[in-house]
Amino acid sequence: MGWVTLRQFAWTERAAHVDPYPEVDGVHRVAADRLLPVDLSYAVSVNALAVPASGPVRYETRQHELRLVLCYLNSEPGTAIRLRDEPFRASASHIRRFVSESIGLGMLTAAVQTAYQWQATSGTIAHFDALPTALAGHYNVTKARPDLLFDMPGVTLAGEARGRSEAPPTRVTAQQRDRLNSLLPWSHHHGVHPLAVTWAYTTGHGITVDLFTRSGRLPGMNGPVGQPMPSPVAFQPELFDQLSASPSDEKALAPARRDSRARDFDRSSPRELATTIARRVNDIADQLYATAPESSVRVAGQALRGTWAGLDLLGPSTGSFLLGVLEHPLTREQSLELTARLHRENQFDDNGLSAHVSGRLVIAITAERDQPWDLFT
Repeated sequence: MGWVTLRQFAWTERAAHVDPYPEVDGVHRVAADRLLPVDLSYAVSVNALAVPASGPVRYETRQHELRLVLCYLNSEPGTAIRLRDEPFRASASHIRRFVSESIGLGMLTAAVQTAYQWQATSGTIAHFDALPTALAGHYNVTKARPDLLFDMPGVTLAGEARGRSEAPPTRVTAQQRDRLNSLLPWSHHHGVHPLAVTWAYTTGHGITVDLFTRSGRLPGMNGPVGQPMPSPVAFQPELFDQLSASPSDEKALAPARRDSRARDFDRSSPRELATTIARRVNDIADQLYATAPESSVRVAGQALRGTWAGLDLLGPSTGSFLLGVLEHPLTREQSLELTARLHRENQFDDNGLSAHVSGRLVIAITAERDQPWDLFT
């Protein structure tokens, strides 16, 4: 398991001048920098189902996109997850954006799972990209929506992720504040729905994740997120209580003008939306299984389809990656037990295994390079 640096922020709200929904009043640091343990297989799994709301889904497309993201990362157990900076800077801008945003989505998932000491399984993370076509078209027009819904015991949490390939800012930025303001109407429309927003900054030195929540802890969250730094980094809260400003930035720092026209928000609750998305996810899993290559391996008594792919697109191989699809979904208990067994049986091997089983998906990343099916036997 690797780690990233976590910085926690909280925002307060005030009544807006022309909008019926509140806006951000202030943003402040909550604690010193902390370590956030990240299992890459968990972080990657959420991207496996981030597919278009309509149209076909093919295994080789999903596998190649996830493989590409992993090839841009250096991750060894017990060390900081870092960007392979040189090949990344040499890549086309649209590839850099795709990789950065994919990493951002994974870091949001890692932050939420750590905050709630909770492991995601099939049906517990709903991606808005998987909404049925009618709803997805509505949200794409309004843009007033989060990226994910985490359906956890006692709370359905909305999450918004942003990814950037640059050094983390020393102060809260106008861009961060504006994005918070754009999401508050959705949250308040659903009864001040719990909301978490992350910005992940990925560089050759490591990943820094800025986690924003309302002032006061999220419902059901116990204590600070992550682990203390080995050598705590001192910070100055006042540096984060205002936006970074320079004379040339005055226009960017002006209060964001939100569209005050009535918004046609959906009438479904977040939990109902999560259920609707789950039905689409079942269809996605069916298509992945139907288009995946067959293997002779059986996991939990059933057929597993998929292949290992070398993490060698950008130079010498750093290992192998598996996107596996089971014939039938496992229960939450079966998924957790199998994930734990894979880690337990390989904990003394020098293979750097990261594995996550969720429903019908089996994600595995290892330092081994040659089709290591023996990990499952």
